[in-house]
Amino acid sequence: MPSEVVLGGRYRLGAQLGGGSEAYVNEAWDLQSGNRVAVKIFRSTDSTGNAPFRRELEVHGRLRHKNIVKVLDSGTDATANTVAGGSQVSPNFVVMELVDGKDLRGFLREQATYPEQATYPGQAPSPEQTAAWMTDIARALAHVHRRGIVHNDVKPGNILLDFASDAGGREPGGPGIAKLADFGIALNGRHAAPNSSSGTPHYLSPEEVCGGMSTTASDIYSLGLVALECLTGTKAFPGTPLESMVARTLGEPRIPGTVRRRWSMVLHAMTDPVPAGRPSASQTVGMLRRLSW
Repeated sequence: MPSEVVLGGRYRLGAQLGGGSEAYVNEAWDLQSGNRVAVKIFRSTDSTGNAPFRRELEVHGRLRHKNIVKVLDSGTDATANTVAGGSQVSPNFVVMELVDGKDLRGFLREQATYPEQATYPGQAPSPEQTAAWMTDIARALAHVHRRGIVHNDVKPGNILLDFASDAGGREPGGPGIAKLADFGIALNGRHAAPNSSSGTPHYLSPEEVCGGMSTTASDIYSLGLVALECLTGTKAFPGTPLESMVARTLGEPRIPGTVRRRWSMVLHAMTDPVPAGRPSASQTVGMLRRLSW
């Protein structure tokens, strides 16, 4: 990303942080405030034009919660078309807070591959760390579910870990605070899921795998799979996307005997194959909090 690109006359773009089917995310410098931020620049491949951009503003932009990445600004600038060496992109962008950490997917990969160089040194996430992070995300889900929103893509890559010393008022060197990000395929009364997107295969609920509608209970199932991956270091349903989805229709995720009994009970509830059998997000918060007592 060329450093001379300034969007909206204010946001000087830096390194690319990631990207998906709908957008690129870049680090940027806010020339007005002097703060580092994250800028999400939308691709223009959507057949309905700027629908992903509108969804981000109308769904994510209105959310204010300590466990949800905050949207700060938005705009339109034709110079966005210089992104990725001239690839066709939308001129629309959204500015978000830049979390001082990394996503859970990168954290888990780093811990497994280079534990001595990890941001948070030590073993894979402990049950206590996992409980703290999953409680944070369950709180975020409770907030969005009360507003009639289904996130529809809960996975490690959409959970950001803020390791700042004052993150969430937790102690320096502690687990930090987890924040939910990317509402690009979220559902609410005004927005249905894009036809090309229905969540990430390895974290879909059984009802979604079978072609059913994603609901608030589906978000809880996905969070249960994320928690199980934190505790075991492996995906509950590994393999290719197709293999993973087929396995979802054949049975519940296997919870190894190394997982503590109290954790096992919570995970069984969150991943109940019947949506009505799963706890709500608020109930999940209570169940996870009791794990640390």
